[in-house]
Amino acid sequence: MADPIKLNPHRVFIKAPRDLVFQKMSHFGRGRMKGDNNESARVICREGDKLVAEFVTKSWIFKYKTIEEVSIEAPDRITFTHLVGPLHYAWEEFVFNDVDGDTELVHNGEFIWSKFPLFGWLGGRFYTKRVFESVIVKHLEQVKITCEERAARSHVFRKKPQEQATVKAVED
Repeated sequence: MADPIKLNPHRVFIKAPRDLVFQKMSHFGRGRMKGDNNESARVICREGDKLVAEFVTKSWIFKYKTIEEVSIEAPDRITFTHLVGPLHYAWEEFVFNDVDGDTELVHNGEFIWSKFPLFGWLGGRFYTKRVFESVIVKHLEQVKITCEERAARSHVFRKKPQEQATVKAVED
């Protein structure tokens, strides 16, 4: 069996509170993010913090349909485990880090394209990895834009103004 191919980690800094970013990314099947016409999600079943969802992703001229088990660990992490689709195995996670009231979003993952050792590695390394990572980069850009725009007009997730230190002159 072929060894998993690791995806390069991807990071994006979002000027929005972590709870808002997490909320946007964990509401599957409730519409698309601004500018996203390449992906759709449909929740098949949900039980607590775990769900099974069908994703349809368009990349170049191809459409990929997958069914994923999704584990939601609010507000820190969302993990995807591949159940059905074009890959033999895939695992991904999005980690949400609070950075001074804003969010650092980190994506990690790995996959096996095919069970056949040499064939699976070659196809995965030279085709699937590039496609997978280009979809992730585009998705993270859309998340950043959508969340920053939402944070700018939010009343619920309003950023607290920075407290400024007051300096008083000392009189003799």
